[in-house]
Amino acid sequence: MGSITTMELGRPTRKAATKAALAIRNEALEEITESNVKKESSKDNNGDKEAFSIIMASAKTKAAKPKRKTPSLGSSHTSDANLDLAYSALVPDLEDLVVQASRVRMDGCHRENYHRFTSKVACRTFQSDILAWYDIHYRRLPWRKSFHVGDHSLELEQANPGQRAYEVWVSEIMCQQTQVATVIPYYNRWMSKWPTIAALAEADLEEVNKVWTGLGYYSRASRLYQGAQKVMKEFNGVLPSDPAVLEKEIPGVGRYTAGAIASHAYNVPAELVDGNVIRVLSRLRAIGGDVKSPKVIDLHWQVAKELVHKERPGCFNQALMELGATVCTPQNPKCGECPVQSNCRAYAEVVDKHRNNVENLGASKKRKTEFDDEREDLSSICTLCLPNSDVDPKDQGLVTQYPRKAVKKAPRDEECAVAILERIRKLDGDSDPVSEYLLVKRPEKGLLAGMWEFPTVEQDQLDRDKQGNGSKEYTPSTYKERSASSIKFMTDTLGLDWVTDASVASRNDLGSVQHLFSHIKKVYHVEWVVAKGPVTTEKRSKKSSPEVMWLSEHELASAAIPTGINKTYQLLLKFKAQGQDSKAKKDSVAKNKRVAKKEGGDISKFFMSK
Repeated sequence: MGSITTMELGRPTRKAATKAALAIRNEALEEITESNVKKESSKDNNGDKEAFSIIMASAKTKAAKPKRKTPSLGSSHTSDANLDLAYSALVPDLEDLVVQASRVRMDGCHRENYHRFTSKVACRTFQSDILAWYDIHYRRLPWRKSFHVGDHSLELEQANPGQRAYEVWVSEIMCQQTQVATVIPYYNRWMSKWPTIAALAEADLEEVNKVWTGLGYYSRASRLYQGAQKVMKEFNGVLPSDPAVLEKEIPGVGRYTAGAIASHAYNVPAELVDGNVIRVLSRLRAIGGDVKSPKVIDLHWQVAKELVHKERPGCFNQALMELGATVCTPQNPKCGECPVQSNCRAYAEVVDKHRNNVENLGASKKRKTEFDDEREDLSSICTLCLPNSDVDPKDQGLVTQYPRKAVKKAPRDEECAVAILERIRKLDGDSDPVSEYLLVKRPEKGLLAGMWEFPTVEQDQLDRDKQGNGSKEYTPSTYKERSASSIKFMTDTLGLDWVTDASVASRNDLGSVQHLFSHIKKVYHVEWVVAKGPVTTEKRSKKSSPEVMWLSEHELASAAIPTGINKTYQLLLKFKAQGQDSKAKKDSVAKNKRVAKKEGGDISKFFMSK
């Protein structure tokens, strides 16, 4: 939200909140009719009436300065108008939030419950508003199908137990750290290849990694594969419905994913918190703490638990995420389209700040004096929120100041030496020579775990090799140093003793390519090593050496290699294409010279005639 218009400063309409309030009123009328209001002082266990009684009692304590009449529901002659007025006191009102925001601004502090939904009716109204919006505006995603409102979900689940959970699981794992638009084609290919959890459990990990190639964070694919195998062995092919069991037993399933599977697939009222939900809740309740802080994260989970809908938890959780993805966006949020604007403290703070800026000093003092007799008890002051001075200047006074962003560390720079080792050989006596490339399997833990790559010397090994040569301070590596490290890696680690003999026909420095991980900016220095003759890897000197394999150009084009390594291969193909173009040009020039000489003419005239 960039600014406040004059129209926005007036008392806002309640839109969907009004509709929800009328529904609550009608429900209350039915309850009153059934009981005939026989006992005015009797306590009703209904959550809404409890909340209503608390509000009514609180209103009586402020009788010295009534803002509006709040009639009791104790009379059997309660009119529709009175019910409307009474329940309007319970419905979240943006104007009330603006007044509270003004108090916070005046006091310079606030209570811990400023960040909570303290009224059960407020929670119900919020749920009704966001679900009504979601049922109209939800995005049609392949993993949602018709389940978003529960249509036929029971019949489909009975026919294919656990199928819905499998679909949710795959989609949620894919959507981690990846935009939905990017995920959709990958999800469709995945479900086409492995439509059930049983099919995935029987797959080959190499094939799984191949389908995943391009999504990044490759450990997610291997955990899906491992999880499918465990579900088949220990859970009869059906993912558990208990979020605690999911989180404890299924590889790669954390608290968020467990809540998503349980609520979306099994309709279990489990809360969830992801980046979109954190942004929505931070703004709704003006949570100004560091979102990386464990206490602040716990607060978001508490608020999410208070809000989750008991009958439609899956749709409610998806509605929260959908709101964050399409309306309550990181930048330029569409506050005018928000279905829960009247519940948003961040928006209320913006309105209050704008009003304070346009008021003169006398009016500001008058407002402060009016608050003096209504001071909240500040004995439980919030200690989670960061000072306003920590807010990015461009976000001050806007809803985008929430959530408070921790200082993000810049990705560290790393370099590595990549040796694309190509051997050229004949498969039989009459065939043309073919090219094959050596790939090495990475360790099963760490970055790009279990993936295949060209022989690569990492930053730490480059540093050790340089220190062995007497270098004490870090300096960018040279081609000579990287080439020496690559030879050492292939002979000592891979056991390829022949790379130092005459079978190596050529070595070429191809330059560098970069690839950005979430926390690392990696520079791949690429060397192309061509070997001719009967070079093999079958008789390597070390039994503990990493796994290796040779792939043809055709096989390599479809292999499941990391994106960064694929960039190095594309660099080689570009280098080869340029070399062929250069050779073709030289051959063409030589041919033209021969033709000109044969015709006996002046060679310069020959080219001019062309």
